[in-house]
Amino acid sequence: MTATVPKRTLVTMINALSSGVVPRRGLEYIAVGRKKETETFVNDLEDTDQGGGAFRFISGRFGNGKSFMTQMIRNYAMDRGFVVMDADLAINRRLTGSKKEGLNTYKELVKNMAYKARPDGGAMEPILQGWILDTKERLQKENGSEPSREDIEKAMRAQMSDLSSLQNYQDFMRVVISYMNDFLDGKDDITAVRWFKGELDIKRDSRKELGTNLLIDDGNWYDMTKIWTGIVRRIGYKGMIVFIDEGVVLYKLQNKVSRSNNYERLLTMFNDIMQGKTQHLSVYVCGTPEFIEDPNRGLYSYEALRSRLVAGRYENGFDNYLGPIINLKPLTNEEIFVLLKTIKNLHEQRYEYDSGITDEMLERYLRTVMSSVVSSTMITPREITRDLISLLDTMHQNRELSFLDLIEGRAIKVDENPDDEIIEDLEV
Repeated sequence: MTATVPKRTLVTMINALSSGVVPRRGLEYIAVGRKKETETFVNDLEDTDQGGGAFRFISGRFGNGKSFMTQMIRNYAMDRGFVVMDADLAINRRLTGSKKEGLNTYKELVKNMAYKARPDGGAMEPILQGWILDTKERLQKENGSEPSREDIEKAMRAQMSDLSSLQNYQDFMRVVISYMNDFLDGKDDITAVRWFKGELDIKRDSRKELGTNLLIDDGNWYDMTKIWTGIVRRIGYKGMIVFIDEGVVLYKLQNKVSRSNNYERLLTMFNDIMQGKTQHLSVYVCGTPEFIEDPNRGLYSYEALRSRLVAGRYENGFDNYLGPIINLKPLTNEEIFVLLKTIKNLHEQRYEYDSGITDEMLERYLRTVMSSVVSSTMITPREITRDLISLLDTMHQNRELSFLDLIEGRAIKVDENPDDEIIEDLEV
């Protein structure tokens, strides 16, 4: 029996699933399969907490569960004390480019910075404010009096002293202290916020108001992400988990030089994390199999990446959930049936009704769907879930309709005269 889901979460889930997108909340209620993959991610989080990190590519075709998998581990990470960032790549959001495409990705990551109390993003300022207020309160307890701004600054710098070797750390901290002063002064329009978000683009303004010539740009945004990681770790979080989806955008770049530049940036990040040069940071990049394996345009076309990602000679086609690439296979028919049954129960909860649909009916529905395609791999969880919700919506609003008639391509059409009912074939 499906667990009772909070109303707000339930509405969000049904709305998202009916639109073919992954809901931000409630994924634990519809998760099926993926046991080995999930174990890998859980182990990664434990390693990240202990000072390590992971860099993995999550491969799967469209609608096969990449976004679902990353969203689920995102929620799991926040529940266990991590800060997360996520961004979908797009034509104007890449890892690097000539028109600030890398900076745009950073902006999206910072906008979507989240933790357990702020699961929907917008967590950057609350994190900074919590750090400042906690430092102030701690000093007040220790000294028995209101601390000065200089005392707060000194304590905050001391807390981060072991990050001083990171690139651009000193400039970053100048902006932190500027933010601290403006925040404690109660200012509304704080220049430092625009700097942290990558929105400040004039060096003169940065030098005048923040005391630094440095601006966040395509060349240093990953360095800034590492500094954010170090800060959140030292103020009480377990680390930073970064999700980058739609890697296929890089694969589709027509210009070979642009693709190579982005793959080079991926390689730099991969080496940095896997060689242990950064701590408490894990990165997951999602894309289609072509994005990774295509020898002409994919990651495998970039030899330095191919040599790191290609399967070992002894894998012989067996699944490897510990390597740099996690291949998400289609759900089994049994797993899809469990998913459909769960969706049906959630729909009934959402609209507080009894659909009358039995397990046998759902099995018939699944067989009908599977028989309509050449290969079961052509049907994705996204499609089959969205179609079932559409079917349930139709039945709920037209209670005279028959579930079996609908799935067999027939429906009762009611004429203006209620006594004249005819059955007609639906277009396939």
